[in-house]
Amino acid sequence: MTLLNILIIPVFLICLYSSLKFIWGNEGKDERGKTISTTSYLYSFPIFPIGWLLIEFYHKYINAFDFDLYRSLIGILIPLTFIVQGIIIATLKRKI
Repeated sequence: MTLLNILIIPVFLICLYSSLKFIWGNEGKDERGKTISTTSYLYSFPIFPIGWLLIEFYHKYINAFDFDLYRSLIGILIPLTFIVQGIIIATLKRKI
Protein backbone atom coordinates (compact mmCIF):
# COMPACT_ATOMS: atom_id res chain seq x y z
CA MET A 1 0.00 0.00 0.00
CA THR A 2 2.88 2.36 0.68
CA LEU A 3 4.16 2.03 -2.88
CA LEU A 4 0.68 2.73 -4.22
CA ASN A 5 0.44 5.85 -2.04
CA ILE A 6 3.85 7.02 -3.25
CA LEU A 7 2.62 6.73 -6.84
CA ILE A 8 -0.82 8.25 -6.28
CA ILE A 9 0.02 11.28 -4.10
CA PRO A 10 2.09 13.23 -6.69
CA VAL A 11 -0.52 12.65 -9.40
CA PHE A 12 -3.24 13.65 -6.91
CA LEU A 13 -1.47 16.90 -6.04
CA ILE A 14 -0.95 17.81 -9.69
CA CYS A 15 -4.58 17.09 -10.58
CA LEU A 16 -5.85 18.90 -7.49
CA TYR A 17 -3.78 21.97 -8.35
CA SER A 18 -4.94 22.03 -11.96
CA SER A 19 -8.59 21.52 -10.95
CA LEU A 20 -8.55 24.28 -8.36
CA LYS A 21 -6.66 26.61 -10.67
CA PHE A 22 -9.24 26.05 -13.39
CA ILE A 23 -12.32 26.29 -11.14
CA TRP A 24 -11.18 29.38 -9.21
CA GLY A 25 -9.54 31.09 -12.19
CA ASN A 26 -11.07 33.25 -14.86
CA GLU A 27 -11.30 30.31 -17.25
CA GLY A 28 -13.72 28.45 -14.97
CA LYS A 29 -16.07 31.39 -14.50
CA ASP A 30 -17.39 31.73 -18.05
CA GLU A 31 -20.04 29.54 -19.66
CA ARG A 32 -17.50 27.14 -21.20
CA GLY A 33 -15.76 26.74 -17.85
CA LYS A 34 -19.01 26.04 -16.05
CA THR A 35 -19.85 23.36 -18.59
CA ILE A 36 -16.45 21.75 -18.13
CA SER A 37 -16.75 21.91 -14.33
CA THR A 38 -20.22 20.40 -14.36
CA THR A 39 -19.12 17.57 -16.63
CA SER A 40 -16.08 16.84 -14.47
CA TYR A 41 -18.26 16.71 -11.36
CA LEU A 42 -20.71 14.44 -13.15
CA TYR A 43 -18.01 11.85 -13.85
CA SER A 44 -15.86 12.18 -10.73
CA PHE A 45 -18.47 12.43 -7.98
CA PRO A 46 -19.81 8.83 -8.21
CA ILE A 47 -16.34 7.33 -7.75
CA PHE A 48 -16.30 7.73 -3.97
CA PRO A 49 -19.77 6.39 -3.12
CA ILE A 50 -19.56 3.52 -5.61
CA GLY A 51 -16.06 2.62 -4.43
CA TRP A 52 -17.14 2.76 -0.81
CA LEU A 53 -20.14 0.56 -1.61
CA LEU A 54 -17.89 -2.00 -3.33
CA ILE A 55 -15.44 -2.00 -0.42
CA GLU A 56 -18.31 -2.47 2.06
CA PHE A 57 -19.81 -5.25 -0.04
CA TYR A 58 -16.49 -7.08 -0.28
CA HIS A 59 -15.82 -6.57 3.45
CA LYS A 60 -19.24 -7.79 4.52
CA TYR A 61 -19.94 -10.68 2.15
CA ILE A 62 -16.65 -11.97 0.75
CA ASN A 63 -13.69 -11.36 3.07
CA ALA A 64 -13.35 -9.15 6.13
CA PHE A 65 -10.66 -6.46 6.05
CA ASP A 66 -8.65 -5.41 9.04
CA PHE A 67 -9.02 -1.75 10.02
CA ASP A 68 -5.71 -0.59 8.52
CA LEU A 69 -6.47 -2.02 5.09
CA TYR A 70 -10.01 -0.65 5.19
CA ARG A 71 -8.72 2.82 6.08
CA SER A 72 -6.11 2.63 3.31
CA LEU A 73 -8.68 1.65 0.70
CA ILE A 74 -10.98 4.50 1.69
CA GLY A 75 -7.94 6.80 1.65
CA ILE A 76 -7.23 5.81 -1.95
CA LEU A 77 -10.77 6.67 -3.08
CA ILE A 78 -10.42 10.36 -2.21
CA PRO A 79 -7.28 11.03 -4.30
CA LEU A 80 -8.69 8.86 -7.08
CA THR A 81 -11.76 11.10 -7.25
CA PHE A 82 -9.64 14.23 -7.67
CA ILE A 83 -7.33 12.52 -10.17
CA VAL A 84 -10.29 11.65 -12.38
CA GLN A 85 -11.67 15.17 -12.04
CA GLY A 86 -8.32 16.73 -13.00
CA ILE A 87 -7.92 14.45 -16.01
CA ILE A 88 -11.45 15.18 -17.21
CA ILE A 89 -10.92 18.93 -16.85
CA ALA A 90 -7.63 18.76 -18.77
CA THR A 91 -9.26 16.67 -21.50
CA LEU A 92 -12.33 18.85 -21.85
CA LYS A 93 -10.26 22.05 -21.93
CA ARG A 94 -8.73 20.79 -25.16
CA LYS A 95 -11.99 19.50 -26.69
CA ILE A 96 -14.50 22.21 -25.83
